[in-house]
Amino acid sequence: MSSYVKWTFEYTKLRKNFGREPLFQMVPATMLDSIYPNEEDQKQYMLRNPVHREVQATYCASENTTNTPLLKTHEQSVNHTEGGWPREVNPYNEDHVQRHRRRIMHEDNYIQSVQNLSTSLFHCIDQNNAIEMYETYYGKMAEQKPVEKYDIRIANVFRDEQQRPISCVKWTNEKRAKLAVAYCFKTCMPEPELNKINDCFIWDVHRQTKPVYVLKPEYPCWQLACSPSNPELLICGLEKGIVNVFDVRVGEAAVSSSSVYNSHREGVTSLLFIHSRTQSEFFTGSSDGQCLWWDLRNLSHPLDQLPMSVRYRASEKPGLNNAEGVSALEFDHGLPTKFLCGTETGLVINANRMGRSHSDILVSYWNAHDGSIQAVERSPCTFRMFLTCGDYTVKVWSEEVRTEPIIVARPYNHLVSDAAWAPLRFSSYMSICSGGFFYYWDLLRKYKEPVMTLHVSKHGLTRLSPHSGGESVAIGDCKGSVYLLHLSENMSIPGNRDKVLMSQVYERETKREHILDNRVKEIRLKARAEEEGLANEIPEEITDEEELDQMTQEEYFRIVEEELKNMDVNSDQEGG
Repeated sequence: MSSYVKWTFEYTKLRKNFGREPLFQMVPATMLDSIYPNEEDQKQYMLRNPVHREVQATYCASENTTNTPLLKTHEQSVNHTEGGWPREVNPYNEDHVQRHRRRIMHEDNYIQSVQNLSTSLFHCIDQNNAIEMYETYYGKMAEQKPVEKYDIRIANVFRDEQQRPISCVKWTNEKRAKLAVAYCFKTCMPEPELNKINDCFIWDVHRQTKPVYVLKPEYPCWQLACSPSNPELLICGLEKGIVNVFDVRVGEAAVSSSSVYNSHREGVTSLLFIHSRTQSEFFTGSSDGQCLWWDLRNLSHPLDQLPMSVRYRASEKPGLNNAEGVSALEFDHGLPTKFLCGTETGLVINANRMGRSHSDILVSYWNAHDGSIQAVERSPCTFRMFLTCGDYTVKVWSEEVRTEPIIVARPYNHLVSDAAWAPLRFSSYMSICSGGFFYYWDLLRKYKEPVMTLHVSKHGLTRLSPHSGGESVAIGDCKGSVYLLHLSENMSIPGNRDKVLMSQVYERETKREHILDNRVKEIRLKARAEEEGLANEIPEEITDEEELDQMTQEEYFRIVEEELKNMDVNSDQEGG
């Protein structure tokens, strides 16, 4: 540290000058100097009147507030041509509407109610007949083609601080649905270094800062399922092969768990609730090649077990040694005893639990994809049609055709990670890929190209889950982000004739595949018959040695000429 130097300044003044009283007085103003403007420079400027000028000597600062909760408003009306519908009846589902109408028409007071309404009905008809309501006022206007505008927007993003890949996304079964999300690194062998935190989150769709509930399973969670009757209950399928049951009203820990000795040998790859009276039964699938049926009330042992063995020798028995690893399961409440199973070897197995023997249970299977089946789902239009995705393609299949799919989309540039049908729009389905793109398809508009594409994330997308209402879709990526997409009205609400038209498309494509399949069989039978006919022909015995030598010589020269021609053709191609 440098030395301190003290600077001083001394001055002297007489003592009589100290403390003299200052005297102030009024004096007239005096001009010290006057500088006149330069006339040449003054001509270069013009007078501006008025002059507005502001001077701020401090830094600018602003304050604003934002209302983060989403206030959603909509107008709702009643279609008086058919009347209002009860809450349990979906007016967009034709089966629900027809079932409700039949039930009402079979009631005893139906005829009396119609007779009571006839008086007011005839009164309205008389009023309409008295007014010219069918006159065409704008008949000369040219008709314009309807324009369909598809719109998708990202409404919210829910991020994980640890940036763990999303393994499963599900919607809770309640009026204000929440998102249940599982995070983990899926590996063939357990790696504790990657999966240090096993927490699963339940998010409120209007609150992205912090999850509503946190679940802490024992091991990394691969699959989630929400109870159809009790939204507070959730089931987690873990990497260890066991299942945990959580109740958000109790706490973060699991309230019950299955035993390791009675569960899967590998991670749970699929978990679904099934139709039961108590709404407490579910079944799971795993890479070990078996499906297990469980009851929430007793997880000490499974209710039933089924090895997914479809390709085994006649001398073998179906078991885990020849079973296909399960990668995806599909169950629809309209078919309570049937389900579809996607395997890691690219097969889709059609199963029926009502069968007596193993061959009766696993009825048939399709060679769907070259790799693992990522998703399989039945169509809401007809149960005989289902959707699969895997490798680089998405295919639509029919249960009546086992050789080829009836509809195939163009190959993707990236691996397809998930796909699902639109819940209400019968002709549409959506898919995601590892390139971060979301695709929306409409089979009544285009077969080979999607009607809408959105680049959701710069990272690969892993899971897709549409809401039952049809207008919201949850998508997860490999960096722990869940994107909530909102679809436009024409992408979520079906048209009046969508189901009829889609049924016609299904019948037409199924019939076309039957015709092509029969034609291929005819060609193969014809080729096989020609081969057998050539094999059964007996060659004539050649006794003359000179004739035999001549035939051998001709065959030799013929082979030489063919080789020379092939050499000339190859040289011409190389020269070109």
